[in-house]
Amino acid sequence: MLPFQKQVLTEIVTEDGLLIISPGLGLFQILCHLVQVYSGGNHLILLINTSKEQDELLQEQLIALGVSSQHVIRRIEYNTPAEKRSSMYRESGIFSITSRILAVDMLLERIPTSLINGIIVYNAHRVKPNSMEELILRIYREHNQQGFIKAFSDRPEAFVTGFAPLQNTMKSLFLRKVHLWPRFQVTVTEDLAKTNDNVIELRQPMSESMDVIQQSLVQCMEETLAELRRANPQIDVGELTIENSFFKSFDAIVRRQLDPIWHRVSSASKQLVGDLKILLYIYMLTIFCYSYLTTYDCVSFYSFIETVIAANTAHDGKQIKQSQWLLHEAGNRAIAAARKRVYVKQGEQEFDELPKRQDDDDDDAVIPPHIKLVLEEQPKWQLLNTILLEIEQDSLQLNDGQGAPVLVMVSEKRTCSQLRDYMTRINEHQQQDEPPFLNKIAHNFFKWRVNMHRMQVAEAAAPAQPAPPSSMRGRAPPNKRRRVRGGSATAASSSSRSMTLADTFKEDIVDTMSALDKQDDEDEDDDDAFRGVGPTLDSPALHKHQDDILPTFEEIPSTSLITIQCYEDDANEQVLQDAQPRFIILYDPNPAFVRQIEVYRAQHPTVDIRVYFMLYENSVEEQNYLSLIRKEKESFERLIHEKSIMAIPLPDKRPERQDLVVRPTSSRVAGGQAKVATTGPQIVTVDMREFRSSLPPILYADGFKIVPFTLQVGDYILSPDMCVERKSIADLIQSFSSGRLYTQCELMSAFYKTPILLIEFDQNKSFSLQAVSDMRDNIRITDLSSKLVLLTLAFPKLRIIWSSSPHETAKIFSELKKTEPEPDSEVAASIGAEGHEDGDTVYNMTPQEILRSMPGVTSANYRLLMHHFQDLDELVHAQQKTLKELIGEEFGRKLYNFIHKKHTRVVEIN
Repeated sequence: MLPFQKQVLTEIVTEDGLLIISPGLGLFQILCHLVQVYSGGNHLILLINTSKEQDELLQEQLIALGVSSQHVIRRIEYNTPAEKRSSMYRESGIFSITSRILAVDMLLERIPTSLINGIIVYNAHRVKPNSMEELILRIYREHNQQGFIKAFSDRPEAFVTGFAPLQNTMKSLFLRKVHLWPRFQVTVTEDLAKTNDNVIELRQPMSESMDVIQQSLVQCMEETLAELRRANPQIDVGELTIENSFFKSFDAIVRRQLDPIWHRVSSASKQLVGDLKILLYIYMLTIFCYSYLTTYDCVSFYSFIETVIAANTAHDGKQIKQSQWLLHEAGNRAIAAARKRVYVKQGEQEFDELPKRQDDDDDDAVIPPHIKLVLEEQPKWQLLNTILLEIEQDSLQLNDGQGAPVLVMVSEKRTCSQLRDYMTRINEHQQQDEPPFLNKIAHNFFKWRVNMHRMQVAEAAAPAQPAPPSSMRGRAPPNKRRRVRGGSATAASSSSRSMTLADTFKEDIVDTMSALDKQDDEDEDDDDAFRGVGPTLDSPALHKHQDDILPTFEEIPSTSLITIQCYEDDANEQVLQDAQPRFIILYDPNPAFVRQIEVYRAQHPTVDIRVYFMLYENSVEEQNYLSLIRKEKESFERLIHEKSIMAIPLPDKRPERQDLVVRPTSSRVAGGQAKVATTGPQIVTVDMREFRSSLPPILYADGFKIVPFTLQVGDYILSPDMCVERKSIADLIQSFSSGRLYTQCELMSAFYKTPILLIEFDQNKSFSLQAVSDMRDNIRITDLSSKLVLLTLAFPKLRIIWSSSPHETAKIFSELKKTEPEPDSEVAASIGAEGHEDGDTVYNMTPQEILRSMPGVTSANYRLLMHHFQDLDELVHAQQKTLKELIGEEFGRKLYNFIHKKHTRVVEIN
């Protein structure tokens, strides 16, 4: 470790606190050494907020540091039984556990909270108020005042958004000390300035067509922002700038300002917000994996443009509102330039002026005869080849005829694969009769377009029968919309189509890239064998001895290896240690990795490392790189200022009930006339699946006693007679569409006297079920309000509660429980089941919903069928006699007739 890293580790070990450090300065390495400190001895340490990949990497690092395999981190996941978890906790050790499981174990007292020595919170920037991590730390501090809490983060920009964000995060973490370590800290600067700076910066001009596309997209963004400002003068336009649009969270900034007034925003403004996100997906920069223009090849980029155009084209006579930027002159200019990078049509340009390319004769039929492929290569490809040739010459001169390890860093795995193919073909001097990978992608692109057209035609001809071509790999046609995921009822309306489109573009482009990259089985096997590793300086890489009966292979010398690697945050440090490169090529710029190179150089001062920094000149890529550095510096300056003036956060104590509360006992005792006095906390039985929401932490903070169980009926049990089914607006819309809400209300009405449907809104959004613009003069049964009316007519006992936020829900629960007895959690868990159910039992709800939607299946007999049949397929092939014996004569006949009923299509002839 470097001196500044040792100082950071000393500070965090000595005093509890939140460590915020610049990305790339070795945060993961500091975490590894901290865990190593507590690995010995009889300690119970919990590590939360880490991913499975981070845990695996942490285990490898600990073993490399000399920690025995018995003391490395043990990961607890959802499939670990409760009994095993309890025994593991009592054996002590260091455990990485998901927040939801840990919160449930703490509430059910499966873990000895008072014996926990400490909790380490990684990725602390993800901890928000009312999160599951805050609930864990609150329970921990209530029962354990001696154990430590240490939090880590390398995302300083996450602590400067909103009102007093650092103070609020410290309050959620139950910490009072913050350690700030920016790159410009004196100790850090001195440690990293001791090494030589052998950096070669190469500014590659973009091609003329790429420059036209970039300028056109920026112009579209400016026009869209200007229109958004004119249409919504009430919002703060200070953050709506082109520079802020370079960052991934820009569309979230726009939505955050519009969400409170979303019900008053016009449909045109909602369309503009969706257009912004689509534009960001096209040219957002490589370090966020959305820089399609500078990262993807010309064919892949144009395929994405085609996806956008197809999604904005009316199908089957349906009227849709097109994205406005497609209608601008700049938008048309960008589309035309992107297409000309791939091909030109006859008449647009003389074929003699185009570069000559060899086509695959077997696939010529796919490409129309009037199309001539252009296939413009990325400018960085040739520059990279020049750099590798220079490295080869220099390494042979400096190392007495031997090569040197080379590391190439890119932002995407697809770029990694393409660069490997490109360098391999150049290195091995492929024959001209084999098409380059760009040619193969182009042929796959035209096949993709043909299949898309066939699917649209087949769907228009027979809407009830989908026609999925095999080469589409399950991809939906462009005119099909996925399930709406929104926070308001307007998300389900036609006015929010653009937002739904923008949310699904990432998945669409991934599926499209898979279709374009389709290769033969032999090529795929080769990809698996050499994934991430490119050609060597002295090919072939592996030398096989043909004379041996059993083949043997020689190890590739590290001096002749070129490694192509993607940026993977915490794993980047290990990549440098494993590859030990003498030459590093930053194909895509990344500020965090630049600092990791500085740290690596400082750790190996005797090794001469040369760094090539590749950057598109006068591009959005360059502007984003500079903006990231400036934004990080400003974030630390704001954090230093806030640290100097903020009040030291004190933990909030849970309210304790001291007043004597008189409640009626069960109605079975003296008709409910007998009274009982209680002074304990109010008890709420909560379904396990509800711990994905913020309501359980809020209830616990307000003084409720939370008892987690897997409930078959309802989400929250307030009393023996009162059951609550909680629905967010998006969940309410989905439940109406699937029919699940009807079944849930049916069960609540059957088992409880007071079934309650809680409709909970987001506190950051408008308290409105429907936008005024979405209201119609005539009542339609498809409207959300009409469905609610029909629901109340079908279930007269059902009560509906409207809550503006989870905090308001906690107040409503407190008022409802004032005159009600406390629920019995075990009885509540057994309701709807044949007997007592273990609280850890997890059911697959989809087959249950399908089964319970069939005629003859009721809430009283569906479990008989579930216990008798293994799956739905076995049920379908069951005999009628078996069904009648299980669920009765009438119900068995209905179910059997439904399963074996032959459906006929009726065709109307006008």
